[in-house]
Amino acid sequence: MLFGAKGGGSMQEVAQYGDLGPTKFNTAIKSLTILAASEDWVSSSTLTERLGVESSFIRKVLAKLMSESLVEGSGGYKLIADPARLTVYDVYVALSKDSYIKDQVLLQNKTDKLIAKIITDAEVQFSQVLRQYTIEDLRRTLED
Repeated sequence: MLFGAKGGGSMQEVAQYGDLGPTKFNTAIKSLTILAASEDWVSSSTLTERLGVESSFIRKVLAKLMSESLVEGSGGYKLIADPARLTVYDVYVALSKDSYIKDQVLLQNKTDKLIAKIITDAEVQFSQVLRQYTIEDLRRTLED
């Protein structure tokens, strides 16, 4: 397995085990890192072997990235976005599309409004951190 699991604080746990994690978010950024390190097409079986994740799940995650024009797929996968410009935040946004509750859910009371503010404030901070790192930064870790 290429990447090991780490325990951590609550935000890290959300990123790893929440709606987007390891299932989507971690699998996506780790797959993109491997694709960025390869000049050739990379098969889902190669990604399965290196990530220790089911190939059907990898294909589902990469299909979402293909729909966002980050990855190309044809008998394998290839990164088409520039890894030096593709931020971890870009990946997060690509995976997050259509996963949030729509505007139909109304804020009914002061508690709901405060919870919404807390989540919004946390997302602003989270996004600022994710914007600091690119897939190229992650690719460089494979050289060590």
